[in-house]
Amino acid sequence: MRPVKYPYLVVSDRIEDIARADLTIVQDFGKAREKLKKRVQAGAGLEVQVSQARAMDGKAAAKWIAQVQELYRLCKLARCQLVISSGATSPSSMVSGRCLDALLEECGMRPARHWAELEGWLESRLGRRVTV
Repeated sequence: MRPVKYPYLVVSDRIEDIARADLTIVQDFGKAREKLKKRVQAGAGLEVQVSQARAMDGKAAAKWIAQVQELYRLCKLARCQLVISSGATSPSSMVSGRCLDALLEECGMRPARHWAELEGWLESRLGRRVTV
């Protein structure tokens, strides 16, 4: 089998796979907090999905935002990348860039800086995978 010649990321929804995956989806930071703190490595990507919060009531959504803020602080300390995605499974469940920017600001992040850091992280991760 020949290696692929297009960019890709290895994604997992299991925290146990954090060493092998480029991006790990964090389903419930409250429950996964201690596991993440023990396993997170510099350069890893941790993803939270807005789709989780969309169905929540106000109290649960506020807790979710607080958890995203805490996850962001953990990412800064561990030198890894936080990725906030829509988690969309259809076009109607997508989240606009403006809404993502507002969410980033609500979580204490500067959107322009976040997107620039995300772009750099993606380039570094994808650069390791693509062979010529």
